[in-house]
Amino acid sequence: MIHTTAVVIGAGHAGLAMSRRLTERSIDHVVLERGEVANSWRTQRWPSLRLLTPNWQTRLPGHPYTGDDPDGFMPVADVVATLTRYARLVGAPVRTATTVHTLRAAPHGFQIQAGDDLLCARAVILATGACTLPAIPGVAAAVPRSITTLTPLAYRDPGQLPDGGVLIVGASATGIQLAAEIHRSGRPVTLAAGEHVRLPRTYRGRDIFWWLQATGLLAERYDQIDDLTRARHVPSPQLTGTPQATITDLNSLAAQRVRIAGRLGRVTDGVAQFSGALANTCALADLKMNRFLNRAVRPVGHSRRPRRRAPATTPVRTHPRRPPHPRRAGPHQRGDHHDPVGHGLPPRLLLARHPRA
Repeated sequence: MIHTTAVVIGAGHAGLAMSRRLTERSIDHVVLERGEVANSWRTQRWPSLRLLTPNWQTRLPGHPYTGDDPDGFMPVADVVATLTRYARLVGAPVRTATTVHTLRAAPHGFQIQAGDDLLCARAVILATGACTLPAIPGVAAAVPRSITTLTPLAYRDPGQLPDGGVLIVGASATGIQLAAEIHRSGRPVTLAAGEHVRLPRTYRGRDIFWWLQATGLLAERYDQIDDLTRARHVPSPQLTGTPQATITDLNSLAAQRVRIAGRLGRVTDGVAQFSGALANTCALADLKMNRFLNRAVRPVGHSRRPRRRAPATTPVRTHPRRPPHPRRAGPHQRGDHHDPVGHGLPPRLLLARHPRA
């Protein structure tokens, strides 16, 4: 049996940062990683992915960003290199290729079965991340077997998809990124959009994350949030990190002829039925965005009226030949309705409801 004061499970950015803090306090510990350092970034992210946060926010304890592109967005390969370099820099005691099988309470702490070893520790830190398991909606069970489904964890590039249309379920950060990328490959794409968070990439000449930091939102503690359960399930904002810092949202996707539909409600006999509340959902996202921008300018000294962003003008279509009834798509609609016609499912169904993307 191996005795140590603390065990950290996971050698991503959170686990490595915790290792650094424990070392600073001379607390003996070990970091257990089922694969390699930054394993999720190596194996569960598509190669063209870039961080949503600007590079100046990519910092770890004792290791700020020192590159020459602070306002750029780091590609996934650079994230892997950064974390690997950091693990060596801080001398993190990482045990790679070590899968944790069991974790149970013991009289003086915890017992961890990891590979062939049994460890005993006074404290255990779970740093396995929030995006290692896809959030697959229950409706996926009704998708015919002739339709191939995959999640963002298995997606790599449009080349792995055969010819034919693609339905992407989920319009947060992951969904809009993949919708844009797959559409650029020449495939027809339908994006099913439910509740989402809309934010501009830049506002008054600064990246939106500058405003999120300046207003203190990024520093809020869990005990400062009124509804912690809801906060943990808020979708990630509709943002992409591109070299040009372009805006990617429902408006821009619709302008590129990506078909935008409401939330996927059910699948019956191979026909997908979507919510008719898309217009109302977009209006709510616009309201929340403008409320945040109104609040953001005051704490940081702006006296001018906040700039209002253009509202989402997504065409609400649930069938290529038949628009929904005006009452269903009206701006004052309440509730969630399903168009009885719907769409026949395309050959590929990409479930993009990532837990945090």
